[in-house]
Amino acid sequence: MKEKKGIPGLLIQFLLASAALVAFLIYANSANTKVLGSPGENVSLINNLRYSIRLYTNLDELQDPVIFQNEPERKFTIGTNDSATQVCENLAAGSFVFSSGSACDYLIYKGKDRFLSPGTYTIRSGLNTIQTMDLISNNANRDIQFTIFAGWRLEEIAAMIDQLGFTFSGEEFLEMAENPPSEIYAAYMIPEGRSLEGYLAPGFYSLKPTIDIDGLISEATLGMQNLLYEVNTDRRYQSETLSQDEIMILASIIQRETLDEAEMPLIASVFYNRLAIGMKLETDPTVQYGIGFDAASQSWWKTPLTFADLEAYSDYNTYQNQGLPPGPICNPGKAAISAATHPDQSDYFFFRAKCDGSLTHNFAKTYDEHLANGCD
Repeated sequence: MKEKKGIPGLLIQFLLASAALVAFLIYANSANTKVLGSPGENVSLINNLRYSIRLYTNLDELQDPVIFQNEPERKFTIGTNDSATQVCENLAAGSFVFSSGSACDYLIYKGKDRFLSPGTYTIRSGLNTIQTMDLISNNANRDIQFTIFAGWRLEEIAAMIDQLGFTFSGEEFLEMAENPPSEIYAAYMIPEGRSLEGYLAPGFYSLKPTIDIDGLISEATLGMQNLLYEVNTDRRYQSETLSQDEIMILASIIQRETLDEAEMPLIASVFYNRLAIGMKLETDPTVQYGIGFDAASQSWWKTPLTFADLEAYSDYNTYQNQGLPPGPICNPGKAAISAATHPDQSDYFFFRAKCDGSLTHNFAKTYDEHLANGCD
């Protein structure tokens, strides 16, 4: 009988503890809602209660800004097969958030763990964990994946801009690229009054969707400046006779002459040999550039060229004009620039496409040898 008397006391303690827990959960939920907003619509009551206490204890951490040392922003990539847990762990490992656990708790509480999309996101310094998780769970914030291919001219870059949904049009890009602000000339040693043709670095770019024209051009011109720094460390042979801008003009021609990077230095030697004796370069890509868009082939690089095309006058037609054209004819890649600064030494003055469909070339010292390399 004495044992039975203790049951009501235990029951009272249980009820009091339960009431205290419920009161705390109500308080924690209220505090969470003020900071985090309401739980996601499809989040179950069990998950809501499960994460309420953990989120409440980590509210300060979730709101503390994460500062990147010496970087205004950084890139974070969600892989195709990454789970929400893996994403949170990668964020913590990369110091984008303080804790993978609290980051994932927030995602699940808001029901955003189901909205993670593969891609690269630009995260700026100073965001807190809440802001970072909101950013990467909205695919509208994914970077635009943009490639400038070596050998593209400005108009081809503009066409790709129109396809990818930037905040500006290809036409607006062209207008600025053809008439860049004066500070661009000084910063990147581009001759005053010229377009940016030749000075936008080919390569892959992951750009935040809010980037403007200035931002894109800044990224691409800085990329070319870095590329030139890599390549120009040790000029040699004939390249020392050319200015930096003339190197870029020659590199752009080399880029359009071949797809085989291995033969670019030999092609460069042919052009240097011609320049040395005052021989015209007579290179088809300069004629194509002067012609511009060809409606018949729907291309900026008309092929094949006719005899009439070769005889048509333009400032860029090296069949008609001596020396280099007045500017680059495309945006050359690293291999072409390296070939222009480090040409092979040869006695060749001619080259023409091989007849085997390899898109490589035969080289010749004399015009007779050059003719013999023709296809039957």
